[in-house]
Amino acid sequence: AEESARVALSLKRLFPNPWEQLTRHYKPGDVVSATITDIMRFGAFARMDEGVEGLIHVSELSWGRVRHPADVAQVGDKLYAIVLQVDKERARIALSLKRMHPNPWETAEELYKPGQIVPAVVTSIVHFGAFARLEEGLDGLIHSSELLASGQPGGSSRRVEEGQAVQVRVLNVDATRQRLGLSLKLSDGDTS
Repeated sequence: AEESARVALSLKRLFPNPWEQLTRHYKPGDVVSATITDIMRFGAFARMDEGVEGLIHVSELSWGRVRHPADVAQVGDKLYAIVLQVDKERARIALSLKRMHPNPWETAEELYKPGQIVPAVVTSIVHFGAFARLEEGLDGLIHSSELLASGQPGGSSRRVEEGQAVQVRVLNVDATRQRLGLSLKLSDGDTS
């Protein structure tokens, strides 16, 4: 066992640590071409041109809400990503897909005002309401109370489905917290 440990140590000395080369080759901010190789709940692995894999964490896939990485990327997808970090000690490269695009929250408060009626697409149904996308990366919540018709006792829920195009009224925009409140009631007295 001691002899095999010495042989392994000698072999390590013969060949340069590939991570030494990678830290020189890849720098934070570099744009790299990559292919998605695996999708996990926490993100997507992507192989870069030199054969090394990096991770696009689920939080770096889109500026918008991502339920599962498979909603954004598929194995085999070819894409460009930005290098966030090269960690030589942990042998990891962190990549970002969302930073290839401007952050839509930076202009959300200028573009969307309370009371404005805008088109949206329902992206997911949750027990407390539904999420709808105004534009790529900009998702808002239609709270369950904003799905109810106000003119009936107890209200009645308006059914929406994922992928459905709807008209929504903007209730509030908080770009700092990345929160967008929406309503299916197009006016305060809406009972539809």
